[in-house]
Amino acid sequence: MDTSLKQRLIGAAVLVALAVIFLPMLIGGPEPDSGSSTVPVDVPPRDDRKFETRDLTLAPALPAPAPATPDPVPMQDEDRVVTVDTTDAPSRIDAVSGAPVGTELASLPSPESVTPSAAPPVTPPAATSPPAPASTSTPAATPSGRWAVNLGSYANATNASNLVSQLRGQKLPAYAEQVSHDGKAVQRVRLGPFAQRSEAESARLTVQRIRSDLPTGVVSLEGESAPPAVKAAPAEGFAVQIGALRSETDANVLRDRARAAGFASYVERIATANGALWRVRVGPELQRANADRLKSEVKTKLGIDGNVVPHP
Repeated sequence: MDTSLKQRLIGAAVLVALAVIFLPMLIGGPEPDSGSSTVPVDVPPRDDRKFETRDLTLAPALPAPAPATPDPVPMQDEDRVVTVDTTDAPSRIDAVSGAPVGTELASLPSPESVTPSAAPPVTPPAATSPPAPASTSTPAATPSGRWAVNLGSYANATNASNLVSQLRGQKLPAYAEQVSHDGKAVQRVRLGPFAQRSEAESARLTVQRIRSDLPTGVVSLEGESAPPAVKAAPAEGFAVQIGALRSETDANVLRDRARAAGFASYVERIATANGALWRVRVGPELQRANADRLKSEVKTKLGIDGNVVPHP
């Protein structure tokens, strides 16, 4: 009895175990695929085919540069009209040397050797700063140029001649023209002429470095009539003396004050028994009546009661 019961219990346990193992398989179906695969690890047999080994460059080869070809010759336009650069600027003659304006400086006579007029020697206006060498890149003058640098007009021809001489000594193309200003003959000093405005502006800056006291400005010569023929300055006349100072610096200050008021003023150095004096004068004028009228104008504008004196 005990043996039979034991066998039944063992059989029941086996059935339960089989049920636990196989029943889920019967109910849930086959086990899902895990996605893994079996890779064979066997070494394949050696192939009897012949192989060739080659080295491959990773960077692509650059194409060879194309040979340079000359620029094509431009086609000649059969209808093209030949043009000529013209200007309305008339030919000009230097009042100091008598040579055409724009002539090479080396071929011009030295201003010291030319007597521009019968006016007496006058000390040139003192510069406020020592002369500096002119720039070697100063453009050359062109006789048919249409631009110039204006450096002021001077009633005294000797002052104008001295200024032209100083600027030519610095290799600048300076020249003087005799023109009429308020019915009086004056010497107008200029640089040029220049073909381009930029060249005239460069020359103007060069003059400023040499003589900062000069009034400078670029002017156009197109349409400007040439000045009349040069005439000799009056040998005698009258001027208005507004001061005689022992200091050259003070004399120059007074001269500049008169110029700022619109008068043509200059400084003369004279020797006296008590030392040198610097006379400051306005003018000159050819007629005594004009000198008297100039004296009244000086009194009104400068508040200085000057004296009419002979000139020279």
